[in-house]
Amino acid sequence: MNLLVADIGGTNARFGFIKNVNSELKFINHFKCKDFNNIDDALNLYINNNKINIDNMVLSVAGPCTNNIVKLTNNKWEFNKTELLKKFNLKSFLAVNDFVAQGLSFTEFFNSKETSYSKKNLDKFNLKIIKKGKSIKNSNLLVTGPGTGLGVCTLTSVDNSVFPIEGEGGNVNFPPQNKTEIELLEFLLKEKSYVSIEDLVSGRGLQNIYKFKNVKNKLNFKNLDPSEIGKLALKNDKIAKESVQLMFAILGTSISNNILINGCQKGVIIAGGIINKLDSLLCESNFFYNLTNKGKYKNYIDNVPIFFSKDENSGLKGSVECFNNKNFTKYRTIYNIKE
Repeated sequence: MNLLVADIGGTNARFGFIKNVNSELKFINHFKCKDFNNIDDALNLYINNNKINIDNMVLSVAGPCTNNIVKLTNNKWEFNKTELLKKFNLKSFLAVNDFVAQGLSFTEFFNSKETSYSKKNLDKFNLKIIKKGKSIKNSNLLVTGPGTGLGVCTLTSVDNSVFPIEGEGGNVNFPPQNKTEIELLEFLLKEKSYVSIEDLVSGRGLQNIYKFKNVKNKLNFKNLDPSEIGKLALKNDKIAKESVQLMFAILGTSISNNILINGCQKGVIIAGGIINKLDSLLCESNFFYNLTNKGKYKNYIDNVPIFFSKDENSGLKGSVECFNNKNFTKYRTIYNIKE
């Protein structure tokens, strides 16, 4: 097997290795993408540092992966699938969207017959419950979350196999829900012709909202990193805290829209580093109001349970699931056929 898996976003790249089907993930390394000119350099450093031989590779990356040339959405890296296959002398190579891997990491949870809120069951899947509901077992599961961008994936079942509905859900247009959000949209439209929901619910989204809040209040401010804004918010800095709360409110809108579009009544799992660092502020925001503000479909949304994922390596585990998923092995994996 000798499988290398990776979870690569706009900021961070995580790598892991599995020796065979009965092995656990090992040699888990975290790199900063900005420290490397290209993905080849990061892969070579990981392989050489851990002294491993690679036969197969699955890369989950933040961006579309259907073409042979893959360009990351919020990262300067790009690569050619067939060239990587040959460069690393692989038997097989697969590239998938990072939130497809995130989604498939919850394959066992998706296949479970009942949704239990017991601590034992939640710990088994590294989940934290934020809203209970009446999970519909034969429905779909939404996996989404903000990081450098906003990932969206829906899990469904086809022929008794888990199938991910992938896309670029973070790049749909931003739908404001109230006067403040309309003002925010108008503010951003002064600088760009198209505003996606990812422009508000992501690292750069938090920066955009923070700038808007400061300008609206006629305050002098610094262009802070998202992590710095988050730290200020946790220290009860008024503008930073309001910025995080507004971002979470808009996340509520995004989640409810995706629930309705794909019928995700089994549940919602929110993943991504931003949530795990700032989840204490979610209940102080209008997240739940925006989530259920759907007119006659309020109860439809309110019945859906919502969880946080606490597992920072779920993307790596999902990449392993992709390696074994028959949809990918048949239609998406490329193989080194030697004559």
